Amino acid sequence: MPSDAIIYAGVELSAGRKPVTFAVLDDDLRIRVLEKSDTAEVLSYLSDYEMSTLVINIPTTKRGREVYADLRKKAVQAGYKAFLETREPKRWLETDAQDCFRALGGHKLLPHRALEGRLQRTAILYEQGLQLTDPVDMFEEITRYKLIQGILPLENLPSSRELDALAAAYLAWMSFNRPARIAATGEFILPAQE
Repeated sequence: MPSDAIIYAGVELSAGRKPVTFAVLDDDLRIRVLEKSDTAEVLSYLSDYEMSTLVINIPTTKRGREVYADLRKKAVQAGYKAFLETREPKRWLETDAQDCFRALGGHKLLPHRALEGRLQRTAILYEQGLQLTDPVDMFEEITRYKLIQGILPLENLPSSRELDALAAAYLAWMSFNRPARIAATGEFILPAQE
């Protein structure tokens, strides 16, 4: 039986056996899911909820666009409607995660796959209220000895794909809880510039 809770999902698409990096937030911005999946697993998870908003980070690679087309087709078959139909209990939207991070405060973004870029994006999402580990706390654990040994406390630092999926999930949350802070152009959304 589907749950009456509302969930906010975001996906980052790539290639591989599990091409979907899937993030789910609840009403309190707690991370419920953050994992690699395939489209069938994502839609199966979402089917357990009567109300959900899915935001897809538009892929740039050829393989990512193929996965996107498959996910979009299956989402429509599962009852998801485009953002413009706001009264629908199951909505999907599109975004560009890097533009989201810029709009949320990182006007000069560092390279997203580099350690400093991941730290920056984690800090941006942390400042928005997502229940992530504060990336600044990582620096308290770094010692000269750990640096020499190549031991960095990165286990709580999301990957670049996870961060993009989390940004998309956060936009899903914003579209429901703070719609005035969303700039929409058809199915494409970004945080509104303040």
